[in-house]
Amino acid sequence: MTTEDHPFMNYRALFIGAIILAVLSLVMMALAVLFEIDKATAPQLLTLSALWIAPGIYTALQARDGRLLHGMVMGVLGALLVALLINQARSIFPTSGILQQLAGDKVVVVIILGGLWGAIGGIFAEIVHLRRVKKANKQRK
Repeated sequence: MTTEDHPFMNYRALFIGAIILAVLSLVMMALAVLFEIDKATAPQLLTLSALWIAPGIYTALQARDGRLLHGMVMGVLGALLVALLINQARSIFPTSGILQQLAGDKVVVVIILGGLWGAIGGIFAEIVHLRRVKKANKQRK
């Protein structure tokens, strides 16, 4: 395989981004369990999930093309991993109110939010890429 024949999807970036998203979520869940938070409102959860933009940006910047797609796929994969972590953590900490709240029918919302925030990260990465290209073109002239 030559350098011209690269695959469209950067699977390594997708995997690493999903792991970063899961670790970030695991840290937030651990803090919630540590501080014995029983319930979180929808705006609080939405605000915390907005941190998922960062792994989306990382993943999308690693891609040669299709940055939005890379961010969105990474977000969905990472959110699926988070959903698995929620179910596993719920069996370890059965008295945690926040984990009970996130489990069940909220898992679908978590997956959709993962795709949304990952796609927004992909858009930001596309903007960064275009600014870099514009700056490089200015320097060539």
